[in-house]
Amino acid sequence: MSTYTLDRGLVLQSGEAQWRVQRVLDDKSVQLENQATGRIRRESISKLAADISSGKVTVVRDSDQRVEATERRVGTTVMCTASLPERYKTDFERAYSYVRHMRKLGISKGQRTRISEAISAFARECGDTLPPKASTVMQWMRTFEQSGENPASLVSRNVNRRTPKRLPDKVIRLTESILAKRYFVRDGCSLRTAHDEIVRALGNASASGMPDESVGEISQSSVRRIAQQTTPFDRDRSRLGPARARAKWRFSKPGSYAARPLERVEMDHTLLDLVVIDDKLGIPLGRPVVTLIVCAYSAYILGFFISFEGETIGRVAQCIKVAIQPKAPITVGHSLSNPWHAMGLWETLVLDNSLSFHSPHLHHIAINLCMDLEYCPVRMPWFKPGVERTLGELTRQLPAIGRPRKPGDGPDPINPSVDACVTFSDLCSGVLEWVVDVHPFEINERKMARPIDLFIDGLASCPPPTLLDDTSCLDVLAGIGSTATVDHSGIVHQWLRYTSDELGLLRRQIGSKFKANIKYDPYDLGRLFVQDPRTGGWLTVEARDQDYARGLTLTQHRLIRKAAAHKLSVANAEIVLRNARLVLQDHWSKAIQGGKRLKRSSRDLGLYQGLSSLARAAPQSSQSDAAYLRIVTDSEPSPQAAPIPVFDVFTGDTP
Repeated sequence: MSTYTLDRGLVLQSGEAQWRVQRVLDDKSVQLENQATGRIRRESISKLAADISSGKVTVVRDSDQRVEATERRVGTTVMCTASLPERYKTDFERAYSYVRHMRKLGISKGQRTRISEAISAFARECGDTLPPKASTVMQWMRTFEQSGENPASLVSRNVNRRTPKRLPDKVIRLTESILAKRYFVRDGCSLRTAHDEIVRALGNASASGMPDESVGEISQSSVRRIAQQTTPFDRDRSRLGPARARAKWRFSKPGSYAARPLERVEMDHTLLDLVVIDDKLGIPLGRPVVTLIVCAYSAYILGFFISFEGETIGRVAQCIKVAIQPKAPITVGHSLSNPWHAMGLWETLVLDNSLSFHSPHLHHIAINLCMDLEYCPVRMPWFKPGVERTLGELTRQLPAIGRPRKPGDGPDPINPSVDACVTFSDLCSGVLEWVVDVHPFEINERKMARPIDLFIDGLASCPPPTLLDDTSCLDVLAGIGSTATVDHSGIVHQWLRYTSDELGLLRRQIGSKFKANIKYDPYDLGRLFVQDPRTGGWLTVEARDQDYARGLTLTQHRLIRKAAAHKLSVANAEIVLRNARLVLQDHWSKAIQGGKRLKRSSRDLGLYQGLSSLARAAPQSSQSDAAYLRIVTDSEPSPQAAPIPVFDVFTGDTP
């Protein structure tokens, strides 16, 4: 996945023609120029972004290089940096941090002197005791720019090379246990003393008759490497105590103000104070959860997402996708008075300390989107006041009917589930109308300005919006991981079958049946992602029954199966099937017994007739046998019917 910017240097490949962005006309459309003929055409930004995301139009990084039709879409696999081994993941994050720091300082890849100075300063800032050379950072920057600012280009090529373990597992477990008892304790011993203890324990284990392959020698550097797998803060917390560790690793988090739109955006969740009902059944569904992304400079809402599950990484990814994309496909069909101007990536995302925001997958989402993450201090929500104030305004806009009371206000005389009358679709439409037509036009008393004016006027001094050409990487990072078996029928997951031509080709190259890692989106079971065991890339595989699976959530699928199982239980399907099987088994038992008796009766018939080789060879002289063996044909005359005698009726009194 890579990003692109709608500026004058952007070249697009559509079929055999190349188009250059000549100018951005307004916030809805751009003007394109044909590279060969000079023809000018106007294109909407939303349609252009949709064509690039679907693969109809390809972003060309070098205007002098033509892209063939077969090369426009570079495969169907996605590199997921979150699934890398820990060693290569650390190297990748370290390389990206240096490249990101150089780009923040405005240093190009050819300024060796400035790069050397920046490396030293950044190494002291981040605590890197072995900073890279200037040539290494220059090579990272060159690779990053040539790939179209794709962070996956910084992943080491040795990531798929497998190296055998040098230390046996029992030696590693013994080392970890001794370090936990002797080193990771208050006032613990040094690593040298811990190494001596480990060597003595290995010698005692060898002398006690342990197999030779389970013991071995371990160096002091290996012990240090195992100990350094624990983070420095955790090492100090176990050896120095929590108080001294917090004092040593303390740091400040100043709350800086944003100077322009999309410089800092804030995200947060909240449980809405409203019980909604189902659109079709009219039954209460409960209180949904809303996620908002708000621009810290203008307080303009960039995106929102409403659903009933809690704070998950999946809803975070869905809200980010909504905030980045152009809003024309979302607002179409709604009676809105104003357009929704928000689109494009931002620089810094401000979050709180919830579990979903501290997920490592969100960290890699930020790397792929080339943005920074900033967390609020514990119990300091005023560090992101924009989104907190916006969530409060949204809650106050909800109707009073169906709203529960806050805990601690005494008994609630009104049951919100009984009083609820707002459907879920009406709630989504109402929130969309408030986001587009109401909130942007509220006057900020401190700034004496409206969010819509601050956002639009600030965009004039900002670079063009940065969009995504493919959002599959976000789906992979936020997807739920599992394993599945790939065979001739494809993949069966959640009782749904997935298959594609690319999966069949992968099966031919690997094996007829193998295990593979998969990730799926719980909001859409119409597709899933399969990891290539050789390259580590992710392949998109569609469901065979798209009419059923497209747009189907995991919860809906489980409820449908539960309802179908209940229907079968009501119809006594298992009992009917069991009785039918028993009847069939009785039928086969009777058939077997009858066949055995028939075989015995046929043998008895042969004995009764006295059949033998001599009897078959003797001439048939008996008249009765000849009559018995005679065959009557249709040409012979039929025998004459004799008259039926007539009998008188008599009774017992007749003489």
